[in-house]
Amino acid sequence: MADSYEALAQTIIDGVGGAANVRALTHCVTRLRFTLADPKLADTAKLEKTDGVMKVIQAGGQYQVVVGSKVTSLYDTILEKYDIQGGGEVEPAPGEDDAKDNAVSRLMGVMSSILMPTLPVLTGAGIIKGLTALFAALGILSTTSGVYMVFYAVGDGFFYFLPIMLGYTAAKRFKCNEFIGATIGAALTYPAMVNIATTLPVAGALFGGTPFEMDYYNTFFGIPLIMPGAGYTSSVVPIMLAVWFASLLEHWFKKHLNEMVRDLLTPCLVLAISVPVTYLVIGPVVQGICGVIFLLISALFNAGIVGGLVGGALIGGGFGVLVMFGLHWVVISLGLSNIALAGFDYIMAAGGIGPMVGMAQGLCITLRTKSKKVRDLALPSFISQVLGVGEPLMYSILIPLKKPYAINILGGAIGGAIIGALKGKIYVFGGSGLFGLANYVDPSGDPANFINCCIGIAVAMVAVFIIQWIAYDFDAEKQVIGE
Repeated sequence: MADSYEALAQTIIDGVGGAANVRALTHCVTRLRFTLADPKLADTAKLEKTDGVMKVIQAGGQYQVVVGSKVTSLYDTILEKYDIQGGGEVEPAPGEDDAKDNAVSRLMGVMSSILMPTLPVLTGAGIIKGLTALFAALGILSTTSGVYMVFYAVGDGFFYFLPIMLGYTAAKRFKCNEFIGATIGAALTYPAMVNIATTLPVAGALFGGTPFEMDYYNTFFGIPLIMPGAGYTSSVVPIMLAVWFASLLEHWFKKHLNEMVRDLLTPCLVLAISVPVTYLVIGPVVQGICGVIFLLISALFNAGIVGGLVGGALIGGGFGVLVMFGLHWVVISLGLSNIALAGFDYIMAAGGIGPMVGMAQGLCITLRTKSKKVRDLALPSFISQVLGVGEPLMYSILIPLKKPYAINILGGAIGGAIIGALKGKIYVFGGSGLFGLANYVDPSGDPANFINCCIGIAVAMVAVFIIQWIAYDFDAEKQVIGE
């Protein structure tokens, strides 16, 4: 098995232009994500014809090779065999200008690199939190029991202190001291600040008499300290911007401070400046923007059945397209921000049904096909969909055959429209596939949202199975994939 990984690893490295062309390598659950010095040296056509490679995607400033479940073994093999930096980007070559990528591409790359390292644990914690809430809603667990308290602490604790984790990964991305990033995250989730609204009387109000009126409870040298209702716990964007700002300060201080005091004063000055700026400027501005976006989304989903249908259909049908190009991280970040702001999110309620639709489609193709080769691809891809991983089915069957990919988008739109019309929500961003059902459980114990979302998912799965069965193209199967 090791030899087979080494052979495929060698082919992939040759295909991306050789080890010398690789500036950095990371990976997600199905993709090797290369940062290449010169993308033109990569042979995309050759790689896509390689057994073991499902697809090659260039997005977010990365050259992404989709290899499915063997991604971790290939990643480890490449790092062991070649002199390649793993887990982040290398320093740009002298004179190199990353501005050659457009702003959207750079934003996607930055957000992806910050969130990606947390994904496995984020998913695991989400599953634990969702299942704990589900068992409590079903009466299996008492909310006062030690079992409930311990498991809920695991699940909720990760999301509560998420800014600390993202502070660490953001610091790695922006190449500054990781513990400065984590400390900024800790300052944003410090209990005394989080609970400021319950421990201090109102000191004043900003924008009084307008829809944007905000109370504040203390000041910093006379400047109002504006805090969201739950503080910055579970927030995503404020810590990213805060650490980016801190990295600029750190690089400046390291360059200009005398070496005798540099190591001591740099962290002190960076924290003393960046944390107040985050509380006074970055946090309120970002939370205000996120709040406006949330209000617009809420207005759409609450604008009667038509608004929910349209919003849900667009998100449910379009999310899989974003995933294909690796451009879904901004949407996920917005969903996490919505949960932090309001305790729930409409976007990922519709966008998260993709694996369920893919599950029905993978099962249909497995049963319907007459090709052993297609069945050998479809069955493990169906299992991956059960676990919430959609790329294997997408790149091995749906996209090559084209029509199934359109059916997949249609199924997502159908399910998303129903969930949107019923105002479906998720309360935690956790597992996907079958585990994703726990995301829809209302912590209050009201089963209505869970039932409504399950209706949308069930209709979408049945519709996709029937459409795929009727519309299956055996000729295209033979021409594209063969026996």
